[in-house]
Amino acid sequence: MFRKTHLLTWILLYNVFKVQSEATGTPTSVSLNGFGFELVMAKLQILEHHLVESNLQTEEKITIMNSRIDNLVTAVENLAWIAQQTGETVHQLGLSARHIAHNLTVIQRDLTNVVAEQKLLVTNNQLRQYQLFQSSCNASTGTINFEDHRNVYKSCNKVPFTASGVYNIRPEKPFKQPITVLCDQEYESGGWIVIQHRFDGSTNFYRNWDEYKNGFGNLDGEFWLGLDRIYQLTVSQPHELVVLLEDFDGNKTFARYDQFEISNESGKYALTNIGEYSGTAGDSLQNAKGMKFSTYDSDNDVWNDNCAVSYTGAWWYGACHKSNLNGKYLRGETKEYATSMGWFTFRGHHYALKSSKMMIRPNVK
Repeated sequence: MFRKTHLLTWILLYNVFKVQSEATGTPTSVSLNGFGFELVMAKLQILEHHLVESNLQTEEKITIMNSRIDNLVTAVENLAWIAQQTGETVHQLGLSARHIAHNLTVIQRDLTNVVAEQKLLVTNNQLRQYQLFQSSCNASTGTINFEDHRNVYKSCNKVPFTASGVYNIRPEKPFKQPITVLCDQEYESGGWIVIQHRFDGSTNFYRNWDEYKNGFGNLDGEFWLGLDRIYQLTVSQPHELVVLLEDFDGNKTFARYDQFEISNESGKYALTNIGEYSGTAGDSLQNAKGMKFSTYDSDNDVWNDNCAVSYTGAWWYGACHKSNLNGKYLRGETKEYATSMGWFTFRGHHYALKSSKMMIRPNVK
């Protein structure tokens, strides 16, 4: 490239001097001498330098372009390979999708069979409980009847089912006939007999002596089991008591007593034994030990007036109470003093609780 540039330079130089010679009549050989010649040579050298520099820049651009073309070719080849692999993957995915769809169909069929079996089990269990409940409850009066002799167990802790529900039990003494109770099989390994349950205020608890003696309400809702049956249960063998409470703020608490027993009707169902307390609710029942049960039509407390009437409930009142779980069903904070379903050591005498659940079970100690 340099030689071509040199030749071009001399050709240009010759032509310049030839033109100059013809214009001046001076021979070419003479014009090649002197200052004019040096000036022309300098210009030609500058021109040659620019030509060389331009040529180098052109070669550099061509080199860069060739490199980019090579990169582009490589990229196109890579894309072609990726496209080929993608096609194979899509094909494999198509096969896998069909396989997965088949498996899902099988799983769906199996799940349908399992759900059908579970529904059948639930239906059978509900039917059994419904039959027990229907045979033991008189819906028109709300009075609990205990004449069903089927599926009888010694106590709730002998029921061979882990689900809470209505069951027939008959402890050895002093029962002649089985009684139907609600068994709680969930709280602390189960085996509990629910003797009182309130949670929505749907059942009136301001009742007379006979109703508290025989029991009222529905075992699948709010109810009082009945003082006669509570007496028979607690006298048959030692029982413990747990009281589960909840307020309208979602706070749950409990009070537990390792002994619980009441007397018979001739003793006015007095709270003859209330054992050692444990729990988080505070002890609001120990002070009732030895107290007889009172209702609005049977005043057996030690106060001048009738506590059941004054505090709208039925309980083992003294003069009068620290607990009133059969009182009015109000909602939360109230201006009424101690008339509502309350537990003093939990929320005081100006607060009505949301739920109360009293449960007993045979004491294994």
